[in-house]
Amino acid sequence: MALIIAVGLFTYANSFHGLFVLDEKTAIIDNPNIRSLRTAFSAPPQVGLGGRPVVSLSFALNYALAPAAGREAFTPPPPGYPPEAWQLLYRNLWGYHATNLAIHVLAALALFGIVRRTLGGERLRPTFGAAATPLALVVSLLWVAHPLNTGSVTYVAQRVESLMGLFYLLTLYCAIRAGEHVLAEGLAAQAVRRKRLAVPEASVRRAGWMGAWWSVAAVAACTLGVGTKEVMVSAPIVVALYDMIFLSAKAGGARPLWRRRWPLYAGLAGTWILLAGLVASASRSASVGFYLHGWSPWLYLQTQAGVIVHYLRLVFVPWPLSLDYDWPAARSFVEVLPQAALLATLFVLTVWGLVRLKPMAFPGAWFFLTLAPSSSVLPIVTEIAAEHRMYLPLAAVIAVVVPSVYSAARRAGVGSTGPGLNALGAAGVAIASMAIVGCLHLARQRNLDYHSDERIWSVTVAARPQNSRALANLGVVLVEQGRAAEAEPYLRRAIGIRPDYPEAQSGLGVALCTQGKLEEGVGHLERAIALEPGYRDAYRNLGEALGALGRLGPAARAFREALRTAPDDAVLLKRLAWILATATEDDVRNGAEALRIAGRAVEMTGGDPAALDTLAAAQAETGQFADAVATAERAIAAAEAAGPAEPVSELRQRLALYRAGRKFRDLPQAR
Repeated sequence: MALIIAVGLFTYANSFHGLFVLDEKTAIIDNPNIRSLRTAFSAPPQVGLGGRPVVSLSFALNYALAPAAGREAFTPPPPGYPPEAWQLLYRNLWGYHATNLAIHVLAALALFGIVRRTLGGERLRPTFGAAATPLALVVSLLWVAHPLNTGSVTYVAQRVESLMGLFYLLTLYCAIRAGEHVLAEGLAAQAVRRKRLAVPEASVRRAGWMGAWWSVAAVAACTLGVGTKEVMVSAPIVVALYDMIFLSAKAGGARPLWRRRWPLYAGLAGTWILLAGLVASASRSASVGFYLHGWSPWLYLQTQAGVIVHYLRLVFVPWPLSLDYDWPAARSFVEVLPQAALLATLFVLTVWGLVRLKPMAFPGAWFFLTLAPSSSVLPIVTEIAAEHRMYLPLAAVIAVVVPSVYSAARRAGVGSTGPGLNALGAAGVAIASMAIVGCLHLARQRNLDYHSDERIWSVTVAARPQNSRALANLGVVLVEQGRAAEAEPYLRRAIGIRPDYPEAQSGLGVALCTQGKLEEGVGHLERAIALEPGYRDAYRNLGEALGALGRLGPAARAFREALRTAPDDAVLLKRLAWILATATEDDVRNGAEALRIAGRAVEMTGGDPAALDTLAAAQAETGQFADAVATAERAIAAAEAAGPAEPVSELRQRLALYRAGRKFRDLPQAR
């Protein structure tokens, strides 16, 4: 166990500087519900945490336990900020990453317990009993260090997957322990009745109580898993299959075991009622649903044939990995015929093995049942392929491969004892060690990709060059870094692949405006808004561009539209108030409205120099020159305290105007 913990910690020790990307924006950064434990069990509409209260609560706890000064530090500070800003960011991210790592290590320990008890159980003991512990150790070490799991550990938002995986594994482990006690109780009671063995009655009762407690623990783990992710729907079925294959023979047939275990099965199945309620309450209609964006159940299923075979390849050759796939639809079954044939063969063999209660069929059933909710017929249109879905199926594949290789090595050895087997054992240890070290190295390298927005999206573009979403995100990152000229080709490629992609249109509009190509940039921003009428950032950027062109009326309308969805956005408030207070056009200027909006901006910022400057201009516009002078003096004091970056000279020039009883009217400037 200590070795599993050590390998897990070392594998992900360099993941703690991983930045928040993609789904983490909606799940964590922009999610107001995790800011309070009172709202932690719910999520805003269309957010991936909807209907998943347990993982939502875990994020709220991370937020509550973060350092007070840095719990809102989620994104890298702008260029030029002091190192302390980065340290604050990393301190905040530490708690989220540490929680994910703890979940993963605990899941690996649970997997170790399941594999060890299964290989050492009565059904498999003749073949694997002597090596049950080392084989379980190899399985767990390979799984805890496998780079394919970085999508569920380093990518913090996919705690949804890893936490569900932990509860899934705990459900099965507790059910196995309960089954062992139930069987021990039954066999002991039977021996007492037949007077074949003198078993203390207290021992029989103790076995019964222990079985009951482990059963309660299994149901509790399953309930928590249901509150984490819908894949838990198959956990009761997996427990029943495990009993049929590994415990029914020991019980003298399946029926006696089923009769003694019915409270456990009823409790596990009862979680389906809770799951149905959570699914009904979740609002993810924009990303999950039949015939959404043209995805029919059959189209999704045939596309998943190629996706699942790709997953299987990554188990054995985990490169290249991709944060985001944007997997194209398989428009014809012929496109995926080889992959579908392979999966159909594996599925038929699994069913055949289940009918005959073959132990090797259990990992196959585990693989298909844990993939089915997200990789069968219900389209998840924003995530056709995702590596984090292999979190539990990966364990099934490794749990098949490792014992199979061991069994084959035994059959190839010179007898059951002697130097031949010792040599094979040494070779096995060497091969397993190399595989574990190789996985560990690749996982640590993959963790580094999350340290930079540019790096993670560059790697994604390299792995999936036709991924319009990755191209657009890389372009946006470059624009934010002031590298608009470098960003433009990526954004144009994204639009060329997907012209109706509003984020790419908006990103290209910003890149062009930044380079001074304002007219062309405005066209792309307007196209983004036409594609997504409620696109706040596009309205914000459109307002900036129109203001730079001197079109103050349209700029004010754009800022107003942006404020509809962000009424307390201080930057938007300052931009709009400045136009209304200083515009030279009479039909645009509105001093009274500017005064109200600027006052709100001061309230939201706590009185930063730009907000105070805007309020002073609005007060002057409405004839309140004494108030304007006082506010302008406050703005100058705040600017001097903030440092040399603030335009104090401009503030002093406006103060002189207000003292002379004059209003300030000019084109909008950066606030």
